[in-house]
Amino acid sequence: MKSAMGIAIRGTFLEFRRWQLWFPLFVVAIAAVSVYDAYLIVRFRDMIWLMEENPMGLWLLEIADGQVGIFVRVKLAGTVMVLSLLMLMWKMRMSMLFPVTTTIASWQTGLMIYLTAF
Repeated sequence: MKSAMGIAIRGTFLEFRRWQLWFPLFVVAIAAVSVYDAYLIVRFRDMIWLMEENPMGLWLLEIADGQVGIFVRVKLAGTVMVLSLLMLMWKMRMSMLFPVTTTIASWQTGLMIYLTAF
């Protein structure tokens, strides 16, 4: 018969191993979709006024007279901030890391589907 302490330690170890595998994949997915989105903005910079649906993005394009440089930098800076916060949460072993990371990764996956399908 296993002791309760042994079961708890094993459960903690398995949880840690699970995050060692999935957390980096989620972070890479979030970053990859963000970079792909920035690539599409640069690629279609002549038509971005017609395609951009985010009011903040349109405002950034407006203040830059249609140039996409500021828009892309702000988007990538936001991604860096989110990924940095996730890494901080990972280091602090916060209990809400799994729901936050999976929600952001799911949102980015939805964005990827939207960007490629529509």
